[in-house]
Amino acid sequence: MKIIKLLPLFVAATLILSSCSSNETLSEEHAKKNLLKTFKVKRDATGAYFLDFDLENNVRTEKVINHLTNTNEFHLFESDYAISSKVSEELLIDGNKLSIGFIDTNLDHRSTITIEDENVSSIKTSAKSISMLKEYSVSSNDDGTFDLDFKVNSQVHVDFVYNEENNIYEVHLEEGKSSGVNFTRNLEKVDGQTLKIDFVNHLSTTSSKGTYARELKPKRKPRVIIVDGSDL
Repeated sequence: MKIIKLLPLFVAATLILSSCSSNETLSEEHAKKNLLKTFKVKRDATGAYFLDFDLENNVRTEKVINHLTNTNEFHLFESDYAISSKVSEELLIDGNKLSIGFIDTNLDHRSTITIEDENVSSIKTSAKSISMLKEYSVSSNDDGTFDLDFKVNSQVHVDFVYNEENNIYEVHLEEGKSSGVNFTRNLEKVDGQTLKIDFVNHLSTTSSKGTYARELKPKRKPRVIIVDGSDL
């Protein structure tokens, strides 16, 4: 009879422990939620840069300029007073470099986007390397991949190459027969590795006799470098 009386107590204790374990698991999953859903960084035809990003519900953001690293930092916090889950910003290149950082206070990690490019004033007066590329954007997806969308001017030949030695997605641009002006590529990024995108501009120069010659060293701009989820 003592065994029979103890059985309900054992079942009740098991249910309590199971319930506590389930609550702890749910709490851990909630604590590990990524506050940043997706982002998109774009350069338009004028050379201006824009950043759009989507947040999870009940998340607010605070923009901070880190003057030590010249980085536009966006700190993300869970909050019951979030105004909007979509944020848009126009960003300026400091010299020839634009740095963006997402600081996720829930996961205690940082994601960064670094862009090397001409600033707006330089683009307006720059040569063929910039005029071949009209505009471009890089956006992140929920599945961990990235979309590269860009538009070139007419009479620009486009080649896509993956540089395995340096792990760089290269877009080669050169004056010539064009297969179109709008291009899209879906890029994969291996966890723990950096995503690198280079627009490789093959320039031509005109001699005093009016003949064209290809420059030996192509110009690599813009260059996009994405590092996702490094610990703080």
